[in-house]
Amino acid sequence: MDQEEGLKALDNIVTQFNTYEDFLDSQITTVDLYYLEDETLARQLVELGYRGTGERVKREDFEARKAAIEISRLAERAQQKTLTSAGKDLQDNFLMALAMREEDNRNGKLSVLIPRTFPNKWLEH
Repeated sequence: MDQEEGLKALDNIVTQFNTYEDFLDSQITTVDLYYLEDETLARQLVELGYRGTGERVKREDFEARKAAIEISRLAERAQQKTLTSAGKDLQDNFLMALAMREEDNRNGKLSVLIPRTFPNKWLEH
């Protein structure tokens, strides 16, 4: 498995589980718990790679990737997108009305429908 595939696999694991312990618990079978009789010991064996039904992931890797994904998600959310109408000198009332509603349209607060019956000259600007 190359590095890119490894990161994709880790991303899938990180997004699937809230905590590292949840990930470890997913690797433990009921048979493991029956014989070991200790959940903490079963988790340690999975963490060390001696037991488990899936891929071995270190705690540091899990937590670092979890933090990176969260930072990326927050940055994407905070990023302001430039409005299409920004900086344009709009003379047409129709285009000015659309420009006033553009931000609400992008945020999903408003929907503007443009019927096909509008003259093409309004859409040429």
